[in-house]
Amino acid sequence: MNDKNTKHNKLVIFQSKKIRRIWFKDEWYYSLVDIIKALTESINPTDYLKKLRKRDIELGSYLGTNCPHVEMLTETVKKRKVLAGNAKDVFRLIQSVPSKNAEPFKRWLAKVGKERIRR
Repeated sequence: MNDKNTKHNKLVIFQSKKIRRIWFKDEWYYSLVDIIKALTESINPTDYLKKLRKRDIELGSYLGTNCPHVEMLTETVKKRKVLAGNAKDVFRLIQSVPSKNAEPFKRWLAKVGKERIRR
């Protein structure tokens, strides 16, 4: 990976959970599957997200319209396209997930966003 990509592909940590993100269209985009995993501790966060999108038609439509598939590295260091969202999209997703981690995650996301503004 070249230096430019290294600066724009970052792993961030929320309560010891890894959240992949990438600099895309002039803002950070976060892996929605990673967020689901952090919020729900689901064994299969991809399936959880699929079921959530089917159950909540409005959310499914919103994510399908607003959230692109972008390349991010997997734990095995392979590039895969994953559904990603910016801070606004992530907040929309969090509203639909019943989780005790929702409020701490919102505060964490605001802190991570503030760090970007300071740079």
